[in-house]
Amino acid sequence: MSRRDKLAQEIDRVPVRRVVLVGVAGLVVFAVGGTWAVTLQRGATGSVRSGVTSSPAAHAGEPEVGMVYQQPFAKPIAAAKQASARERLESTGWVDRDAGVVHVPIEQAMDLVVARGHL
Repeated sequence: MSRRDKLAQEIDRVPVRRVVLVGVAGLVVFAVGGTWAVTLQRGATGSVRSGVTSSPAAHAGEPEVGMVYQQPFAKPIAAAKQASARERLESTGWVDRDAGVVHVPIEQAMDLVVARGHL
């Protein structure tokens, strides 16, 4: 009989007691933390609830609330930005006259890139 024949797989054992103790300990820590948080909140504000009511915000729908601009894609703003970008893409002009750098319409630029084989 060889040494390999004497080897057998160990029986799988799950330490149930240890798993249950870890779970219970986790629940206890969670309960103590939650109780502590509620105690701190009540001590700081006198209530668990914040002072926010369920009514709609007074500034709802306005373009700017505080420091946050609410309408980045509003039609007038987006249209103006898009129009200036479109005008730049479809026109010809100098980028740097001293260096001899110009900008050309985007369609013409794409045709030049394809013709030169630089993809």
